[in-house]
Amino acid sequence: MTELEDRLKRELRELRPLPSSIRPLRVPQPRRFARTWRWLAPLAAAAAVVAVVTAVATAGGDFTRGASAPARPTGLTAPMTARMATRLPRYYVVAFQRYINDGRTIATYAAVHKTSTGALLASVRVPTLMTQGGANGPSITGAAGDRTFVLVESGQTSVDDVVWCFLLRVAANGRSVKLSKLPVSIPSSMAIDDAALSPDGTRLAMAAQWSCGARRCDDAGIRVVDLATGNVASWTTQVNGAPFKVSWAGNDELAFEWQTSLKDPPTGYRLISVTGAGGDLLAGPAIASPTAEPTDYVPAALSTPGGKDVITSEVRNVTTPTGRVDVVAHVIELAGSTGRTVRVLYTTSADQVTGGGNGEAGSLDQECNVLSLGPEVTDPLVQCFSVGVLVDGKLVTLPGFPSPASSGISGQDAIAW
Repeated sequence: MTELEDRLKRELRELRPLPSSIRPLRVPQPRRFARTWRWLAPLAAAAAVVAVVTAVATAGGDFTRGASAPARPTGLTAPMTARMATRLPRYYVVAFQRYINDGRTIATYAAVHKTSTGALLASVRVPTLMTQGGANGPSITGAAGDRTFVLVESGQTSVDDVVWCFLLRVAANGRSVKLSKLPVSIPSSMAIDDAALSPDGTRLAMAAQWSCGARRCDDAGIRVVDLATGNVASWTTQVNGAPFKVSWAGNDELAFEWQTSLKDPPTGYRLISVTGAGGDLLAGPAIASPTAEPTDYVPAALSTPGGKDVITSEVRNVTTPTGRVDVVAHVIELAGSTGRTVRVLYTTSADQVTGGGNGEAGSLDQECNVLSLGPEVTDPLVQCFSVGVLVDGKLVTLPGFPSPASSGISGQDAIAW
């Protein structure tokens, strides 16, 4: 070994890069595709890309996204108070991943926190679904009673999709959590986009495409699984398109985004009754829809029972005289019947960021979403440049996600109550 090689070896050892700085290669699961075809990235093509980045895991997302923009958002924030806590669920649960064993293993966890203080009450390690040498970030969904949750992991290979679902039962005092794998039968040729637990905790709804081959899926719709019996009811349609971003609007109805193709914007959010054994997916009425952002990304939306109101977000880019961009985000309440803004629940901004699809603005355009509703629909959990709960127009940040320095993973936001 030459003197130069020896010096480089010493310096690289001293740098001690994060385990996540070189990630296992993952083919991202598609978030949108038309019913007439299905996108599957060839592994060989993905293998040609070499990057040294800190990856991002979003709720239900994957580790191949770029790191969150290093912008410093401004917005009204507040500490949690006893008065605030009385109107919120007692507990919230975060699902996250970290590298262990010197970066050789990805471990998945679910942790229960006390809302009033943010204190960690209990945690459990969840089996990690590994496919193609990597893992997608988990998503989590909760019932209304703040003690029943379902954690979902999904993986995609060049041939099959794999989905694992885990039921979490939180003790009455929040200090223990029971984990069990749900016997949910999902065919390998089925692609799951979203999953949502009913408010009463008895059923799991999944936006899906199935009978999928290498280039197309023959069917799309919503499957509702009875967790006690495993029985499945399906709502489908002969209309070309697919549902996305499914959520419950009470125990008997589901709200979802309908999209006809990748080339066209979503045609809107719809409501469907799921009290029977299945039926026509598009039989229900249209309700207020969130507005597509400049990147054609459609933010998440959660409906109140009966579609009376819709809680969603919007992001706008304002180019300043300096050529940089102010990114302004709002969490808003829409009237379900008219789509008109009833009120603005929160406003934040990231000022003077770089523009363009590859700049900070392009990343921030997709980083304001509602995550979960509480007893008061005006107090949602959100990820809007920061993760927390909105109370009286202020963001109360909630602890629970490990730092990128300790986990090797940045941008995690899988949280529910």
